[in-house]
Amino acid sequence: MQNSKQMLRNLIIFIILMFLTFVLVFKNYDFNNTFNIILKVDYKYIILATIVMFLNITIESYNIKNILYSLGKKVSLPKIIKYSLIGFFFSGITPAAGGGQPMEIYYMKKDKIPVNSSTIALLLETCSFHIVTIIWGLIGVIINHKLLNKGLVIIFIVGMFLKLLILLIMLICLFWKKLSDFLINIFLKFLTKIKYRNLEEISNNVKEFLKQYHDSSLFIKKHKGILLKSIIIVSFQVLMYYSVTYFVYRSFNLNDYSYFKIITLQALLFVSVASIPLPGAVGISESTFLKLYITIFGASNLASALVLSRGINFYLFMIISMIIVIFSMYIPKKKKI
Repeated sequence: MQNSKQMLRNLIIFIILMFLTFVLVFKNYDFNNTFNIILKVDYKYIILATIVMFLNITIESYNIKNILYSLGKKVSLPKIIKYSLIGFFFSGITPAAGGGQPMEIYYMKKDKIPVNSSTIALLLETCSFHIVTIIWGLIGVIINHKLLNKGLVIIFIVGMFLKLLILLIMLICLFWKKLSDFLINIFLKFLTKIKYRNLEEISNNVKEFLKQYHDSSLFIKKHKGILLKSIIIVSFQVLMYYSVTYFVYRSFNLNDYSYFKIITLQALLFVSVASIPLPGAVGISESTFLKLYITIFGASNLASALVLSRGINFYLFMIISMIIVIFSMYIPKKKKI
């Protein structure tokens, strides 16, 4: 009940942010003109954009399935796709995508997948994802630095700093047990000094969290190639995600810029906004898109390009994943009646 209430609250916040973003975007653009342009695009490229976004989810799921198989857990790809979509939804409605993985672990546990196995699989996927997107983000800023104004430079620096910080914390917790224990003890002492109410609960959660990371570390050391294999698979996953905007670009019958140019811009955009603590990075993603892509799409096509690109790589799959979540939450209950 508590989880349902929290989900509803997060969803309401997400919808409010989405509505405000929509209003602010179209404050400077003609709504009718934007959708008239959308109606005229080449829809075979929109279909391709949707396909590569689904491939992004599928490759992520395949990677998780592969890691679980290494742990001796055989799970079908369709089931893992379901978990990935559930994670997509909860990542979208929680700040900095913090709610996705816990909910994936929860639904895996309901399907009798042990928590330690699902945690290792998702941790490896996430660690690989951060490594790959950071590398692509650096390539993106090198290739496209001339397109950045001061505001975009600040957004990129903040986004990259947060990404690197998250990755560093993950690596410390994975491979430097003494250092991670030391840092956690400092954190808990700080909470004690400020007389934090739920100190015991936080302490237990943190200890369980560290245990799961240390278990993952042992697994990685035993299977030395698993992280590298995961990074390679995630590279294809990320490439599919970045390709959405390229196919949207081609749908406008534009071809002045190469595939590489578009995906490096998308890599720059993603690393700039992904770790910003807003649900789904709503608002910041749209405003950064408008600033980054004006040269690529041109002023007349820009708002339409935003609706299509962000619509496919985020909002469409938020709707699909929300339907999956509703079915996962309520259909089993009806069967028991």
